[in-house]
Amino acid sequence: MPETIGVPLAIVLLVVGLAMLVVGADALVRGAAALARRIWISEFVVGVTVVAFGTSAPELFASGGAVLQGQTEIAIGNVVGSNIANILLILGAGAVMMPIAMHRSVRRVEIPIMAGITLAAWVMLLDEQVTRFEGLLLVLGLVVYIYSVVLRGKIDVTEELPEITGTAMRDALLLIGGMIGLAIGARALVLGAVAVAEKAGVPSGIIGATVIAFGTSLPELAATARAATARKSDIAVGNIIGSNVFNLLCVMGICALIKPLSMPGAMTIHLHTMGAVTLALVVYALIRGLIGRVTGVIFLTGYLAYVGYLVYTILAAG
Repeated sequence: MPETIGVPLAIVLLVVGLAMLVVGADALVRGAAALARRIWISEFVVGVTVVAFGTSAPELFASGGAVLQGQTEIAIGNVVGSNIANILLILGAGAVMMPIAMHRSVRRVEIPIMAGITLAAWVMLLDEQVTRFEGLLLVLGLVVYIYSVVLRGKIDVTEELPEITGTAMRDALLLIGGMIGLAIGARALVLGAVAVAEKAGVPSGIIGATVIAFGTSLPELAATARAATARKSDIAVGNIIGSNVFNLLCVMGICALIKPLSMPGAMTIHLHTMGAVTLALVVYALIRGLIGRVTGVIFLTGYLAYVGYLVYTILAAG
């Protein structure tokens, strides 16, 4: 538990966690891109499936653990908060580092599909609960989504592929090792951050709403930043789209199968924020094919405003 961690150990966890995130993200992106070239599947498909699933693992484990402990509202809050962070914080940060290009098919097909899934989940949550049957529908939707993405991606490689070096085993090990590094790194970083915050006297409510929620999105941030700086826009965008879809269909679906989910009415504002942010991305993608640095700053500012409102409500309630 964080309260048993001393400040020196907490600082070590922060440093080690950050290092593992950087190394893990690099290995994940390199391995995924290499495997994509080997089997003639586009980097976008790898980003929207393998990379997205790997970086969504912390949300799955954190939400699943919360459900097993009877804290079902944490599962919904984690999914909703992570999806907001993926678009505003992570996509925004990636664009600030390097403008992110979006291919026509991504703008006209993949992003609207993500928005449709978000809309379906939004409607499902209007009654402030997710039943086991609805969870089953979400998981089945995930299977259909992955199948359709792979089918479309198989014929999506039109560019001349660079020469492939190394072995497929090495690429697979990079991919798996990257996923493991991201999951462990995120856990270590969150533990260290929570311990430092508690020692500094920060209220636990603020820690849960900011540090922990941010921590479960760190793998997406690390992987997207690495992909953006490596000029692999397809993986960067695919990671965000895939992570949001996996959060809604996989994380929320599996958690609802374990135990029906419910959320307090106070979380409705966050549900509406997720819908509004997703709609804004769809509109922007239909108008422009590039997320530039200025837009990235706007996204980041929007996320800071959201977090500021979240902290204000917590302080006002406390």
